[in-house]
Amino acid sequence: MTRCSAAWRRALRIDYLSGAAADLEDIKRHYLEAGGKALALRVVRRIRAAVASLADNPHIAPPYELATGLHRLVVAKGAFLAFYRVADHIEVVHVRRAERMPVTAENLEQIG
Repeated sequence: MTRCSAAWRRALRIDYLSGAAADLEDIKRHYLEAGGKALALRVVRRIRAAVASLADNPHIAPPYELATGLHRLVVAKGAFLAFYRVADHIEVVHVRRAERMPVTAENLEQIG
């Protein structure tokens, strides 16, 4: 009997929906103003790296209890949240700073 390891699974493609791409630009712009280019790039790279890790393990983040079909990935020790759905690929719907008010299903319907 042989077992398939996670290394043999096909990595899923990751797509950022337009709202999520705009969210990253807003985050980048905020950190450009707050701390300069190096900080802004470091923050965005950290978010993108965390999201990229989903390609090999898309269900690592729990389902988001307020919106059916979405998962919520906690990034940078809780500073950011990335919301995504899994099908034959990963769709990143929304990225936000965690201290903002909780995301509701209605918010996410408007976004993505």
